[in-house]
Amino acid sequence: MNKDTQSRIEFFFFKLFLNTFKILPFVLIVRIISNLFVLGGFVIGIRKNVARRQLMMVFPGKSKQEIDKILWRMYYDMGRVAAETYFGDSKKLFMRAEVKGWKNLEKAVNMGKGVIMITGHLGNWELAGRYIASKLKLSVVAKKQRNRYFDEYTNKIREAENIVLIDKKNAFKPIMKLLKQNYIVTILIDQNAGRDGIVTDFLGFEASTFIGAAKIAIKTGCPIVPAFAVRTEDGMNLFTVDEIIYPDKFQNDDRSIKELTEIISKKLEEYILKYPSQWFWVHKRWKGRDKAKKI
Repeated sequence: MNKDTQSRIEFFFFKLFLNTFKILPFVLIVRIISNLFVLGGFVIGIRKNVARRQLMMVFPGKSKQEIDKILWRMYYDMGRVAAETYFGDSKKLFMRAEVKGWKNLEKAVNMGKGVIMITGHLGNWELAGRYIASKLKLSVVAKKQRNRYFDEYTNKIREAENIVLIDKKNAFKPIMKLLKQNYIVTILIDQNAGRDGIVTDFLGFEASTFIGAAKIAIKTGCPIVPAFAVRTEDGMNLFTVDEIIYPDKFQNDDRSIKELTEIISKKLEEYILKYPSQWFWVHKRWKGRDKAKKI
C-alpha cells in the first residue's frame, strides 16, 4: 500500500469518526474522546514509554505512582484538546476561558513592528490561537503533518478562525512579510530542532532548539511575547500573556542569539514545571542534541 492510499484510508475513518460523534452532546463527546486517549496512550501504551522516560529524566524525585498520575492526566487532557478542537464551538469555549496579561500583547502590537509570540504544546494552544485571532491579526508557523488530508482539514479549521498559516519549511520570508504588516507571528519553541538548531539547556538537559524566534526578533527589533495556555482545576482554559521581552540589548551574533533563545525557552520551562501533565511529553524533545550546533 502506497503512502497516499494509506493516508486516504486513515482520513476516511477519521471523517467517519467525526460524523458519528457529531450527533452526541458536546459534554459526552469530551468525556468519550478523553477516555479513548487514555485507553490508547496510558493503557495500550502508544508512545507511553517515550513520555515516561522523559518524565523520569526531568523529575527523578517523583515516584512511579506520581509519574503515572501525570501520564494519565496528560493523555486525558490531550483528548480534551482534540474534542474542543474538532467539535467545540469557539465562542462558547471563549466564554469559559480566562485571559491574563492581555495588555502585554496589546502593548506589543501597538509598537507597530509586528510581534513574535512564543509558546509551546501546552494546554489547549489551538484554542488560545483562535481567541487571539478573533481580536488581533495572528499567524502561526506550523509543520505539515504526515497525512496531508488530515493536515488540510485541520488547517481549514484554523483558517476559518482567521489564523494565517506559515509552512515551517519555508517560513522566513512569510514571517518577515507579516511582521511588516504588524501581525503577531506565533512560533512553538518546544520541538526538537535536530541539525537546524543549537544546543541549549532545556529542563536541565542539553537539547537542540530552534533559534528562529530570537534571530528574527534581533534582526527586526520586534518585541517577543511569551504566551501560554493551561487548563485550570475546574476545566476552564487559562491564557496567560507574560511581559514583553525586548531584543534591543542583543547583538546579531551567535552568542546573543543563543542567550535570547535560552531566555525565551526558560519562560516555557516555568509553565511545564508548574503544569507537567499539560505538556506534550510524547515528543522526543532531546533526541537531536548530538546533531545541533554548539556555541
